[in-house]
Amino acid sequence: MLHLHVHSDYSNIRLIDSINKVSKLIQKAVNLNNSGIAITDHESVSGHVQALQIVEKGKSEGSIPEDFKLILGNEIYLVNSLEEVRDNYKSGITKFWHFILLAKDEIGHKQLRILSSLAWDNSFKTGKMERTPTLKSDLEKIVKENPGHLIASTACLGGECSHWILNKDVEKFNEFVQYCYDLFGEDFYFELQPNNSEEQVLVNKTLISISEQLDIPFIVTCDAHYVNKEDRVFHEAYLNSHEEEREVGDFYATTYMMNVTEIHEYLDWQIGEENVNKAIRNTEVIADKVSNYTLAHSTIVPEANIPEYQEEHYFKDFYDTHEYIRKFAYSDNKYDRYLLHLISQGFKTKGYYVGIKDEELKILIDRIEIELSEMWKVTEKIKNSISSYYISTLELIEIMWNEGDSLVGVARGSVTGMYTMYLIGLIQMNPIQWGLPHWRHISHERPELADIDLDSQRNRRKQIVNAIKKRKGERRVLNSCTFKTEGSKSAVITAARGLGVDNDIAQHIANLIPITRGFTWSIHDCLYGNEEEERKPVIEFANEIKKIPNLLETALNIEGLISGRSIHASAVYLFNDDFIEHNARMKAPNGTYITQFNMHDSDWCGGLKQDMLTISSLDIVRHCMELLIEAGHMQWQGTLRDTYNKYLHPDVLDYETKEMWDWIAENKVMDLFQWM
Repeated sequence: MLHLHVHSDYSNIRLIDSINKVSKLIQKAVNLNNSGIAITDHESVSGHVQALQIVEKGKSEGSIPEDFKLILGNEIYLVNSLEEVRDNYKSGITKFWHFILLAKDEIGHKQLRILSSLAWDNSFKTGKMERTPTLKSDLEKIVKENPGHLIASTACLGGECSHWILNKDVEKFNEFVQYCYDLFGEDFYFELQPNNSEEQVLVNKTLISISEQLDIPFIVTCDAHYVNKEDRVFHEAYLNSHEEEREVGDFYATTYMMNVTEIHEYLDWQIGEENVNKAIRNTEVIADKVSNYTLAHSTIVPEANIPEYQEEHYFKDFYDTHEYIRKFAYSDNKYDRYLLHLISQGFKTKGYYVGIKDEELKILIDRIEIELSEMWKVTEKIKNSISSYYISTLELIEIMWNEGDSLVGVARGSVTGMYTMYLIGLIQMNPIQWGLPHWRHISHERPELADIDLDSQRNRRKQIVNAIKKRKGERRVLNSCTFKTEGSKSAVITAARGLGVDNDIAQHIANLIPITRGFTWSIHDCLYGNEEEERKPVIEFANEIKKIPNLLETALNIEGLISGRSIHASAVYLFNDDFIEHNARMKAPNGTYITQFNMHDSDWCGGLKQDMLTISSLDIVRHCMELLIEAGHMQWQGTLRDTYNKYLHPDVLDYETKEMWDWIAENKVMDLFQWM
């Protein structure tokens, strides 16, 4: 058997819904000796990468059977039109039908990502409720373009099929079933659920009867929102902890991962033992239709723009003695040749000067050779062009200065040690002048695409991202999402609210959780201590939280759960093709488009992350610069970058005036950033 309708805490990104962590769901399926499991969150594919990684790791370690089948799906909200649900919305009347989609293969998963992204494009609010409807016309278009890659089922009582049964509307029921069968054929299933409510019993019996008439197969699912039967109290408290009006009664009484015996206990009297066995066998039939695939992909560096240029061999005198300078000069990779061209141009203006001593020249050329050798070797090992990454980053810097109308920071992190990056203008500090090593940034002994962090003005971020989208293409650039999680203090307060505990008492207990060096202790550490972190149990916390029935257990079940979504402060993903090839998008609460996969998962799927940090210090520098121009102490040089380079670039700054250092020592300089 497989559980084919299961919710993880990724279902909580719009509305609090589930207390299941992906790892716990998979482990429960293994413990039940299930053949696999499907992850079907509410309009989200965000948990899929984590599920793939857990199963992949478990199989390699032997903790998960090799033939365990992970199925990736989505519970969508299927509607006839936006006009019906948005423009003519009526509270309590307008329906957003639940519907299950399961990907059979990699193509099917791409279709899931397309449909999910379209649903988020359609998103709107009805009161506090955020809606993400999928149009039937969109589903029809995507499936018919390449049929046979998705499996569909009718979902729960919130599905259209169940609704027309309960409302005894045979015409509407037949119309919907025909729509589904036309799209999915033998991959369309009626979904039964083990629940003794009057409505569910009627739906189950009706679907069995119609299945025999129309020869449409049926399955049984538990629509799991919590893992174990005894977890219901914790799930109910979690739903009650938020302001949204939620049903927490009979429907959720059975929404956990049942074993086969429990399913028979609920359904045998309703539809007969043999039909229950058939429904269970059909979950295996679905599993057999699903192939094993992965979403993993090495990082894809987007194509960078290379303007027309006259190729020259400026370093030709060193080809015989410097292997990698020669390799870059004659490389088959256009990015290698262009990068060397940029280095040579920078060397003419920043490195070489009349009268330079031979030993000084040798130091500079040798440094270029060393850095190019590391780039070459890393490129060979990771099968990804390091040169294209640097040129692509250089293009972003140009956009930030020009269309973004922003100052760009001097440098950040390990790339500050790269002399070649100084020569091409990717960083502004000369690492040789300051004695900085290259190997912190790139080394063939740890082959990887090293991050380059870029600083810009805080008040220009939106303008910069929009400018990059305009240059690169709107569907090739996405802000990275982050997921909010319930910390230990939050878990205590949330649990208390759900259990009806007085807020002052809850706050008092939460305040007993220590914070050490900016890190809040976990509930586990408060109860049992942590030798590695040199933490002893917090006796008062343990005593107070145990006074209130179920508070500790509920808080432990809530701690760490995903409870919302947001925009990453710096990470932006660049794609060589449409984002849909390796990701999906959704909207942050403020409407900004963001990835559906978090930063770690987006990396795993091949996206190129660019850390674009915003710092208020650059806003201050810009303001001061404008005041100095207004006062006549600086002259505008035609562009922001040229003006900055003339007066504020590290190469032209005055480092000798004692009065400046005195101001710093006397705390007369009110704001310093990246100061050493």
